[in-house]
Amino acid sequence: MTPNANILCFGAAHFDRTLQCTETFVPAASNPVRTLHRKPGGVSRNIAVHLRLLGNNVAMLGAVGDDGDGDQVIESLSDIGIDTRHVMKIKNVATAGYTALLDETGELALGMMNAEVYDMLSIDRLQPHLANLLARPWWLIDANLPTESIQWLAENKGTSKFCAATVSPSKAGRFKNVLDKVDLLIANRAETRVLTGIDITSLDQAKHAVELLRSTGIPDVIITLGAQGVVSSSGPKIAFWPPLPTKVKDVNGAGDAFYSGFLSAYAKPKTNFDTAMASGLAMASLTAETEGTTVWDVSQEALATRAEHAESTPL
Repeated sequence: MTPNANILCFGAAHFDRTLQCTETFVPAASNPVRTLHRKPGGVSRNIAVHLRLLGNNVAMLGAVGDDGDGDQVIESLSDIGIDTRHVMKIKNVATAGYTALLDETGELALGMMNAEVYDMLSIDRLQPHLANLLARPWWLIDANLPTESIQWLAENKGTSKFCAATVSPSKAGRFKNVLDKVDLLIANRAETRVLTGIDITSLDQAKHAVELLRSTGIPDVIITLGAQGVVSSSGPKIAFWPPLPTKVKDVNGAGDAFYSGFLSAYAKPKTNFDTAMASGLAMASLTAETEGTTVWDVSQEALATRAEHAESTPL
């Protein structure tokens, strides 16, 4: 496996747990449950894993607790060749984790996220690493970092490309004050609404949102619209890309996979924007055909074959 892009991913790496009630869910009471699964998660981690599986040179900067979960998170990354030297172990704080409680029918009854450890990724903790961070020409930064740290990284990125992953509507606003320093923004419609105030219900509104974001100085903007497709802009061109034909099994993780596929291509020398868009759509499609968030057997060849079917129309 020959590394072909050099990318540093900043942000979340933790465990996701899913429990399901074995009897009718009763609020404000003790409910008997069974464990459906426990697996690594986190936006930056998910993107980093697919980037590495596609052969890239990938490093991770994040924070875990000084506990068993933290050890397992680091081990799961290093086992596939991701550089974890910048994953910090923080004492007296637990490794982050998301717990989903499903009711007896499989619908989400309660979701809980413990992300206190990510608040520890302060400027003081990042500053000693800066010289090494600047050696990576591409930075993928997710919105789990504190706002002040995101702003500090934006101001100190040097020649590194700043790629923003907005994570969720509640966290997307952390990029608002640094949009003029962002080189690549990928967001879904809900996250875009936070950044632009535009409620996207049509392609015309998506185009308007892209234009507004581009006017802040972002060179490359992509808005994902779920099953409807993707709207993108690089240079003067704004285009709509329908989703690729996909035998959907599980759409969980498809958005992170799109980012991985796009960045894996775009961070290579001489790759054009449209080729990267096709790669992103292909990675999302392959992931949606897989149970879980990771296509462990993905290959450049499979990605290229799926990407051949991507096409766009100008808006």
